[in-house]
Amino acid sequence: MTAGSLSVVKARPAVKQDRPCFHVAPPKGWLNDPNGPLYYAGYYHMFYQHVPEGCIWSFGLVWGHAVSRDLVTWEHLPPAIVPTPGGLDADGCFSGCATLDENGIPTLLYTGVRLRSNDAAGPLPPPECDLQLPFVESQCAVRPVDPSDPKLTHWTKIEYPWMALPPANWGLGGWRDPYVFSRPGENGSDCWSLIIGSGVKDDGGTVLVYKSKELLDGWQLHGELCHGRGEGATTGFIWECPLLAKLPALLPHIARGGVASHISAATASASGSGSLEDTPHFFCISPDACTNPSYYWLGRYDSESMTFDLKNADGPYRLDLGDILYAPNTLDDKLNGRMLLWGWNQEKRTKVDAYDYAGCLSVPRILWAEPSTSSAATSSTSDSTSAAPSRWSLHQQPVPELSKLRNTDPSACWRLSDDLPDQSAELLILGSARLPLPVVSGPFLDIELVMERADSGCSASGLLLTSTTAEGGAALLYHWDSGVLEVVFEALDPHTLTFSLAAPGARRVGGPLLRPPAPGRPLSLRVLLDYSCLEVFTGDGEVLTARVYRGVPSAADVAGGLTGFGAPSAAGIDIISVKDVNADGNAGATRILHCEAYQMTPAFPVFPSAINDDEAALAAEPIQLPAFGAPIAVTAEAL
Repeated sequence: MTAGSLSVVKARPAVKQDRPCFHVAPPKGWLNDPNGPLYYAGYYHMFYQHVPEGCIWSFGLVWGHAVSRDLVTWEHLPPAIVPTPGGLDADGCFSGCATLDENGIPTLLYTGVRLRSNDAAGPLPPPECDLQLPFVESQCAVRPVDPSDPKLTHWTKIEYPWMALPPANWGLGGWRDPYVFSRPGENGSDCWSLIIGSGVKDDGGTVLVYKSKELLDGWQLHGELCHGRGEGATTGFIWECPLLAKLPALLPHIARGGVASHISAATASASGSGSLEDTPHFFCISPDACTNPSYYWLGRYDSESMTFDLKNADGPYRLDLGDILYAPNTLDDKLNGRMLLWGWNQEKRTKVDAYDYAGCLSVPRILWAEPSTSSAATSSTSDSTSAAPSRWSLHQQPVPELSKLRNTDPSACWRLSDDLPDQSAELLILGSARLPLPVVSGPFLDIELVMERADSGCSASGLLLTSTTAEGGAALLYHWDSGVLEVVFEALDPHTLTFSLAAPGARRVGGPLLRPPAPGRPLSLRVLLDYSCLEVFTGDGEVLTARVYRGVPSAADVAGGLTGFGAPSAAGIDIISVKDVNADGNAGATRILHCEAYQMTPAFPVFPSAINDDEAALAAEPIQLPAFGAPIAVTAEAL
């Protein structure tokens, strides 16, 4: 077989959909934080912050609502919560969580806000509880109109706030985003426990912890779960959307999202040896604003003192190496014995009026803890290295259900193993060469890639994402010496007007892996490209999420109707090997051990029309309730 063999086929029509198709997003409008993921009566429920009309954040946020039976195919429903004019949430229904009450009835807890300037929304808090923000925060709740409806289509508000005021005289800079982390009967507890995000003005973030015998009444402040006072410049002044969850420990045979771990076999055999009792708690915050990364720590939660030992915890680490994920939320998926996480994948476009949507949720990630393979842990917020090794590592992988969306028709998928001779198990890309990804086309792709450095002359390996416009191109690269995984943007050579890794002014998003492959070991990647939304998972559980606005590749435009091994890529994606500038001769090769690529099908088969006025009114109406082998050399086009 030769790298240049081609076959002539009928050109496929260009994909016209210019927005993500397999991530949760509303049909139109603005989306931000995921709220209250819930499993109930055979359905997964996902709620999210939503501005139905407009593509920028504004007051008047509602809770969008979608349901799924399998976490990957979804159906839009009417908003679950909308502001009530003159109410405590008159100017927005901010973030929160979902739980089942003492009787198993779903309940959504959220922060309602009213602007200080909104005279119709009631009096201001007493001075000792007035945070002097532009808006006033109250803790509110809704319940389903018909709990027998498994889709929980319509919701109605509890008439009173279950917590009306923040603690007095604390000098707080915020009081929002309730998150229930324990209920009566769990871990020997006889009460409900929740946390609320906050911060001490001009000092640092804090998380308040409350407890109550009843879900919707009787909440008492216990104190601080933990705080970052004095560290505001490092970890933020307001800790939004706090999370606290006990991580499970998964055995090595559990699916890792389609790619194998790149740690050694000896280490992998030891993973999962810890029991659930030994695993750490996952504590996560999103500081100040969505321009910052979300941070997490792994450590010990003391149920007696209701505190998280932040001082002795491992962290803070960035939850994602990219620049768009913020405000994650979790679901304890007891049905499948796993912890799931979603985050808000922001847009990075600058032309707001050029599109009718903004934002999507990340694909659901499985979280688990494994015994650390690193000799030491490096905090994401500093260059220092901790004196003692981390005992546990956080692993994140996409749910295996995501593979259901793969199109396995031969015209829509490609496997490297199918194109290699029987005696060969790998492929070699020579230095400064590129291998176009064959067969697959369009902007919605799922790619598995396992690669290793073939010689010391190779400085980096990865994927080149070409664009219909030169400015939209990007490169996903792993640098073998530094251990940095990054996406390189805006790398336009001013002389040739083509994409160049050496272009001045290139923008880079990413960072060093906490668990890079050891020298001589391969790197495993799972690359999810959903139009502009790029999510990259390493085989050892780290993630980089970014936006790449490269347009919609056309098979006719890119490949001219030619497909096959070595043909121009109809998807506009090349596997590349970057040669060190000081390397000689044929050095700089990358060895490809495994590669599969699939076109993806939509998560929402049909976009519904907007809800009618009656449905909107029903969602806003309160109800009175009681209080409760041999390599093959590829010498393709040089970079």
